[in-house]
Amino acid sequence: MSDKQYNGYIEDDDNDTNSTDNGSVDEETGEINADEDAGETLPAVSEYGGYYPTCRFCGKQSLPFDNYKSQADADEAATLRCDCAEARQYQEEVKRQKQRAMNIEKLKLKLSDFGEYLSARHVELTDELYNYLLLSGISVLDGVIAKATIKLSRIQTNITTNSKGNIVIDFKYSDAAKVEI
Repeated sequence: MSDKQYNGYIEDDDNDTNSTDNGSVDEETGEINADEDAGETLPAVSEYGGYYPTCRFCGKQSLPFDNYKSQADADEAATLRCDCAEARQYQEEVKRQKQRAMNIEKLKLKLSDFGEYLSARHVELTDELYNYLLLSGISVLDGVIAKATIKLSRIQTNITTNSKGNIVIDFKYSDAAKVEI
């Protein structure tokens, strides 16, 4: 028994019926009759929650690749993968917001380290001072101000950003004395 395959149809030399991967072809009418046990090659849409991802800017649809909880989640995923101009702008904004959130977390960690730096020099980092430094750092990150310089007792703190957009905190402790005669 030898089978030949032509454009998706399988011709069986032993009998005169043609078949496809999902059924057989009726010789008289040319219609495809589905086999009961033929398996699907693509997952059913219901497996992905029945939501079709659509770009919110250009309307381009894509195949679902994840189990979405809502149509909005599916549309967000499609927009983040789309290559239209508006979607690319949106993707850059999302990337910028994620970078900002990461920088704020780094700022909080560094301010905690600053608390240790201060306590080693017998200066207390109060909640009010911590919040002031945090808000100053966020203002620098957001571009509201270019640089924040805060002086307290003998410690000077400079908060700026570098060319990569990362926050830079500079701590200086001075125990110099000045005598006037």
